Amino acid sequence: MPLLNQLHWRRRAQPILSAMTTRQPWCRVQLYNPTVIKIDGTYKMWYVGNSTATRIGDMDLGYAESDDGLQWTPYPGNPILTGADLPEGTSWQTPHVMFDDDLKLYKMWFVTSSGGNSEPKGTPTFSKLGYASSKDGIHWQVHPATLYDEVRRPCVLKNDDGSYQMWMGARPSRPPASEDRKAVTKNIFRFESGDGLVWTRDPEPAVATNEDRIIVYPCVVRDESGYTMWYGRTAEKGIFEAYCSTSIDGLKWDHHYEHAALAATRDPDTFDGRYISTPCILEDDDRYLMYYSARDYGTIYGAGDGSIKVDKAAIYRHIGVAISDKL
Repeated sequence: MPLLNQLHWRRRAQPILSAMTTRQPWCRVQLYNPTVIKIDGTYKMWYVGNSTATRIGDMDLGYAESDDGLQWTPYPGNPILTGADLPEGTSWQTPHVMFDDDLKLYKMWFVTSSGGNSEPKGTPTFSKLGYASSKDGIHWQVHPATLYDEVRRPCVLKNDDGSYQMWMGARPSRPPASEDRKAVTKNIFRFESGDGLVWTRDPEPAVATNEDRIIVYPCVVRDESGYTMWYGRTAEKGIFEAYCSTSIDGLKWDHHYEHAALAATRDPDTFDGRYISTPCILEDDDRYLMYYSARDYGTIYGAGDGSIKVDKAAIYRHIGVAISDKL
């Protein structure tokens, strides 16, 4: 049985990237959703952000590098991709990047979305799976069509035979009928693909909830003992934390809800007091690193038009990291 749910995480006291301290103008309102890999000793991170407003249908993609996984330098040419580069929609969301060592190619699955509070009433909204590839992780060729409808944050693993598995938030029905639109945030499914473009979904979700909770943003790690999945889950009203499930085969899962894998501090003086979300786990020599999006208790921010706005649900504007020794 996998044991990675028993890791003891030590969080860093300060965010590694933040909209409140960045010197880059493109991400001064929102900055979050890291996906991190390590290639030839260099840590590479992709993340999203904007400088207009929250709850709005625009988000760009940025890139940063690190020598130690803790101190990060944003790429000076950020953002590397904008809404103009998307096959549909206006907003980059929840990227997942892997490096295909066989092809020496970076591969990214992401969600593209449209809509937001700034859109005229009645504007259709959607969230769809997209794909892109790159030789250097900075210059990307975006696939011209989306791959799957009504989804939340993919996590992809390549199998030994060259096929792929993916875990992703999705609705139980396709196309959605009369079910709750929030069903996409209550069900995480496993998908399979031979080429990374055409995906087949399992009939039943791997993780699901019928409670008044959200379960979303999976990150799956496979090792010799099986599979471990981290994801964001509602802990209580207004509090979101990282939880964990484990599986021998990636199909049947045991859920460890007795405590959060990494809890929000609930301290108004910390950057991750209210939300810990979008966990990204990196196995790194004798340690594991968990990169995550965070919301503090602040609700006021400066919008791109120069006005002062309030977001009572708080703002994704920090990326944090926690460290665990290997068991």
